[in-house]
This record gives sequence, structure tokens and C-alpha cells, in this order.
Amino acid sequence: MKHLFLSSLGAVTLLAASSAFAADLPVKAKAPPPPPVATWTGLYVGVNGGYGFGSSKLNQLFDFSSTILGANNLLNSSGRSALTGGLFGGQIGYNWQFASPWLVGLEADWQWASQKSNSTNCTPPAATVAFFGAGANGFGYCVATEQKITNFGTARARGGAIVNDSLWYVTGGAAWGTVKDTYVAQGSANPTIFRGALQPGPFLAGGGTFSHTRTGWTVGGGVETKLFRGWTAKLEYLHVDLGGRTETFAVPINAAFGAAFNTGGSAGVTTRTKVTDNVIRVGLNYKIF
Repeated sequence: MKHLFLSSLGAVTLLAASSAFAADLPVKAKAPPPPPVATWTGLYVGVNGGYGFGSSKLNQLFDFSSTILGANNLLNSSGRSALTGGLFGGQIGYNWQFASPWLVGLEADWQWASQKSNSTNCTPPAATVAFFGAGANGFGYCVATEQKITNFGTARARGGAIVNDSLWYVTGGAAWGTVKDTYVAQGSANPTIFRGALQPGPFLAGGGTFSHTRTGWTVGGGVETKLFRGWTAKLEYLHVDLGGRTETFAVPINAAFGAAFNTGGSAGVTTRTKVTDNVIRVGLNYKIF
């Protein structure tokens, strides 16, 4: 019994010593969790600025008719003018990085713009000597046009591939913009033939101002690069088509030219314009979440 007791006491002592030795050993630290994988998925907002190189295709008719003289076309011209100027605005969008390296997203933006063009179309008299009599070569007509893009916006889908820290993408969707048109029609008459009240010819100065929101489409592409934290920078090109519109305004007839012009007489200018824009802009985006 004594030997059994001593054996048991020795085993307990050895076990206690082993536990104390194990408690003194250094504990191996757990490896930290891997950092979260950076993703483009999420909502973002941003600002941008750039320049617009727009174009306005113009067709213009200056017509006159009266009971006695019938219908006459005084000016018929066409041309193209450049709509250039700066722009500044903001955007909001959402990205889905659904499978590396592919991404799709939606983006909407609004731009303030200072794009403007000026043009003047003139013509010598188009009527025959029978229409104007001895003063046929004494009349001329001009229509001055000023056109502005004051703002525009787009709502687009975009998609592309992520290469390292950059997204290369194409984009396209709907576009709309406010275009303001101002026209001034001016007649002229040879002062040697037509004097006093007969100036400035059969037609007095007339004009009109129109402001409309036009709708259309846009397509383009760009590259967006991660900077730090949630910030990215982008360079983008958009082609914007705002479609065409027809506008008409009346031109007063000079009462001094009598019944031939004033009996049932009416004169006016009809202008058809088609506006497109080419936009290059840079921007900053911040990913909210």
C-alpha cells in the first residue's frame, strides 16, 4: 500500500511539473486576417470639368409672299458653325464588379456649359427684275445667328475591364440639353435708289429668341484610375447628339413700299438646326460605400 501511495504521489508531482513548464512556454500568436479585397462595387459621387467642341448644322430660308407679288424666296442658305466653350458639372453612379476583371455600372451627370457660336448668312437679291423693277440690284438680306448650349446632362450605362488599378470602359445612353437660339434678320437697300422712308428696303429688322430642351443620345469611353482610399480620377470622351429643331419668326414689312408688298403680305425666316457635341473632360470620384 505504501509503495502504491508513493507511486501515485510521484505521478501527480510529475504531472504538475509538466503543466507548470507548459505554462511558461511562449504562446504562438494567431496570424492576422487577410486584408479585404479592394473592389470597385459601390455608390460614388464626383465632379468634372472640360471643354466642348460642338457643331451646329444650319439651313435657313427667308421667304416673302403677298397677294400681288406672290411667293418669293429671298434667302436660302446652309452651313455649319462651331459651338465651343468650357463646361463644369458633377456625376453620381454605381458600379458592380461582378467577376474580375469585368465591371458594369450606371452613371448620370449634369453639366453647366458656355458653348457658343455666331454666324451670318447673306445673299444678293434672289428675285427677278420683274419683281423689284429698276431697284432689283439694290436689295440685300442677311440673317445673323447666335447659338448657345447652356447646359446638358446624360444618363448612361458603362462597362469595361479592370487592368491593375485602372478601369477602361465604354459608355452610352440618353442625353438632353438646353440650346438657346437668337436670330436677327436685316434688309438693306441702295441709298442712291431708295431714300428716306424706303430705307432699309421692303423689310425692316426682325428677329426671335428661342430656348428649348432638346433630347438625344450619347456614346463614348474613358479610363478611371484609383488614387487613394475611395478616390479615383478619370479622363472621358463623349459624343452627344441633341437632334434637330425648326424655328420660325416673322419679319416686318416696310409700309412705305405700298400695297404691292403690304396687301396680304407676310415675311419670315425659318431655320432648321441640328446640334452635336464632342466633350473631353476630367473628373474626380469618391466611393461612398
